[in-house]
Amino acid sequence: MNTFRIATWNLDGYRSNAKSLLPRQLEVLQELLADIVVLTEVRDTTLLPGKQFWWSDPGEPPYTPRDRAVGIASSWEGRALPVRDSRLSVCVALTAPPPLGCIIVYGIIIPYSMDGVRQRVASAWERHQKAVDDVVADLCHLRSDPALREARIVLAGDFNTSLDGSNWYGHHGARIRLVDGLTSIGLTCHTLEDIRATRAADRAIVDHIWSSSDLISCEPLHIWCDRNEPGRLSDHNGVVLRLVVNS
Repeated sequence: MNTFRIATWNLDGYRSNAKSLLPRQLEVLQELLADIVVLTEVRDTTLLPGKQFWWSDPGEPPYTPRDRAVGIASSWEGRALPVRDSRLSVCVALTAPPPLGCIIVYGIIIPYSMDGVRQRVASAWERHQKAVDDVVADLCHLRSDPALREARIVLAGDFNTSLDGSNWYGHHGARIRLVDGLTSIGLTCHTLEDIRATRAADRAIVDHIWSSSDLISCEPLHIWCDRNEPGRLSDHNGVVLRLVVNS
């Protein structure tokens, strides 16, 4: 097995009607046949048949103990690795079938601009910028760890920033630090398409998938849940693609 599918989707799972939407969201996720699923804004009661979950830590009020920023699901065995902010991210070293070997999956939600502002505990973009710096530092550490030198890396989740060149949403300085930091350690972003131009989408991609350069995309990016779709199940697009070992 030298290919695998990875999906990421923000389920908007903290809303009052989230429970009623979840069964249909899970149907969509199962139809994707993804080997790895990174969910954001999700409750830790969420289950996917045949997959185990690794969760970020519970958040602070106004979030409930069941609300989790990130959950990583896979049918492969894995072990959790430490991260700087365990409320916003989770990292797992998965044991994939040969020749894939060890795949490190880092799931993240980078807060939106006004996170913490209403509670008067942060200024606009403050938490966003900190999370960007944390994820870059975590990935730099993983890439430099001798014990993980042969591992392949996948980074996915809700970045709350567009990377298609349009500057549709995000913080300019944080975007530069994010892209420069991740590319400097050999990571490639697979979600740079300007889907508003190419697919007449209502919004730009803000939920991204990156990987180390030993993995390349081998199928077109599949995107669902645009704002124009009837019966929309979340306020975010989902994205999924297949990665293959770059030999």
